[in-house]
Amino acid sequence: MRIGIDASPIIGDRGGVGWHTYYLLQAMLELPHKVEIIGYLRPGSALPEDVRSWKADGRMSWIEAPKWAMRWRGRTDRLDLYHGTNFKMHTTGRQGGIVTIHDLWLERFPEYSTKMLGQKLSSIKTRRTARRARKVITVSNFSARELVDLYALSPERIAVISNGVADNFLARQDDSAMDLLRKRIGLPAKPFILFVGGADPRKNHRRFLEGAALVRRQLAGRVLLLVGSTIHPFGSYQDTAKSCGVSDLVICPGRLSKADLQLLYTYADLFVFPSLYEGFGMPVLEAMACGAPVITSQTTALVEVAGDAAVLVDPSDARALGEAMVRVMENESLRTSLKAKGLARAKLFTWREAASQTLELYRELCEAG
Repeated sequence: MRIGIDASPIIGDRGGVGWHTYYLLQAMLELPHKVEIIGYLRPGSALPEDVRSWKADGRMSWIEAPKWAMRWRGRTDRLDLYHGTNFKMHTTGRQGGIVTIHDLWLERFPEYSTKMLGQKLSSIKTRRTARRARKVITVSNFSARELVDLYALSPERIAVISNGVADNFLARQDDSAMDLLRKRIGLPAKPFILFVGGADPRKNHRRFLEGAALVRRQLAGRVLLLVGSTIHPFGSYQDTAKSCGVSDLVICPGRLSKADLQLLYTYADLFVFPSLYEGFGMPVLEAMACGAPVITSQTTALVEVAGDAAVLVDPSDARALGEAMVRVMENESLRTSLKAKGLARAKLFTWREAASQTLELYRELCEAG
């Protein structure tokens, strides 16, 4: 089989889709198979060092192609199947194409689109792509239901393949490294509560800070560490902190590396992820894998990802969120239970399994013709 894959998300400042594509491709190359994979990149893309180190054994090649030329690449590169990893299917192979649709957040909340002409045109294009694909991959049962409800897709045309946690994403107890990280990001030598996600309104930093403000006294001087892009067209970390009266507690270092996050998850008193909408929610599992007790939302895909290994709250209720933070911080037996359950939960989600299921789907579609 000769499979083309949109690998462009691995270039640059990777977000959720970028890390999904990175880990999926890496895990595929670690499995024994005879599939030839072509990764398509935009012209001028320089492969990052962590990608150049992959051991491909001749099974992976890279092609730079402008977006306008991708339509013909399936034929000129003799693809059997093309896999669009980021909502789009730029070409097809002899056996058609598949597309990964991670979530339908902006279908549900188009008012938060930052596109100049709004979300409508993008929604139409994504819906057409989903209907044109032989299979649509999504990352949770929740997202599969969204595809049925919003795009009227038949469940038989949807494959649910969960994200995973990297094997080396584990607790990292390294006091010296943590001291250096604290100095670099201006984090004082105090206990801290961690929030990851950026100022995107979907990640719901406002309710997090409102909840913290309501229980400020019980926080006992803990720092509120908010990681991710600090500014968004719909608000900023700093402005929200000021309006909530907690600016003196808040540290906002911006986006950080996976290695930095690994340390922060390990040393955090608590990880809070009160997102309004998630197709999956990788930070929840990554925090669990590092032993952090987790509070997250009782909505969307977060329920099936977290299971019983997190405290679940209504993400629209700031008081409930604040009270949950206090309960976890003050109840040592609950913290111990959450850590143990979280470590076990994270082990259920592996990129090796995601890669295996994806390769099996390629085989199934190519053999079916």
